[in-house]
Amino acid sequence: MTENQAAANPYRFARLDGKIAIVAGAGNPKSEGHGIGASTSLQLARNGATVISVSNIEENAHTITEAIKAEGHVGMAHVCDVTKTENIGALVQRVKDEFGQIDIMINAGVHNAMPNGFKKVTEDYWRSAIDINLHAHFQLIYSVLPTFVEQPTGGCILHFSTIAGEVGLGLGKQRHAYAAGKSGAAVLTKRIGIEYAKEGVRGNVLQIGYINGPLVNRAVAAGGADIEKVTAVRDSYVPRGKQGTPADVANMAAFLCSEEAALLNGSDFYVDGGTAGCTYGP
Repeated sequence: MTENQAAANPYRFARLDGKIAIVAGAGNPKSEGHGIGASTSLQLARNGATVISVSNIEENAHTITEAIKAEGHVGMAHVCDVTKTENIGALVQRVKDEFGQIDIMINAGVHNAMPNGFKKVTEDYWRSAIDINLHAHFQLIYSVLPTFVEQPTGGCILHFSTIAGEVGLGLGKQRHAYAAGKSGAAVLTKRIGIEYAKEGVRGNVLQIGYINGPLVNRAVAAGGADIEKVTAVRDSYVPRGKQGTPADVANMAAFLCSEEAALLNGSDFYVDGGTAGCTYGP
């Protein structure tokens, strides 16, 4: 955005009007509320983008799309397994046929974070986890990048990673396949942004810390733990004493996809309240 454009629109910071965004890993069951992916879809739509919310679960994709439309914004649901090449190709083609362009691709929630501890990791599990945490992201980039390169406006790739990909969370059992896969996907995102910068492509990474949302609540319930106790412990790992929310991540994502972030490329941005800078954790 030029200085003249900014002066003419002083209250339109981080607008995404006219942008077509794909958010993979978006949506939660209606009973859960909005997690990180769904909140990101909604915030991008609020900022003016047309948002295609992608999930492998039909209810999830449609729930967030209904929420977007209920606020008067434009959204479309798409159901597919993004680990399959043909599925991603069909997604990209559908979006191009419908809207003629793709400007933003966010991998917001395609991951597998279990199990804890290396003794639990089998070779089959390792392969399946890397397939979801790393290879699925490769598939997304591989399928959407040609469109970005063809467009005079380029495109924005944003990967939601985890601080666990850079630091060990505590001294106990670790999520090895999750950390390795997410870390690899983060590096890939940044390298693509550098390699294709002259074609107008940007690739950035959100390193996400402790977030209080539906995903964690679901895992706690499945494990039979006390949600209040778990929340208190997780809060204690954040320097300010309180976890972030899905909306905190979504707000940062919307900014990084906007013209105001045009100079930001090939970089990590931490949405963790400073946790990655500490020496304590679970």
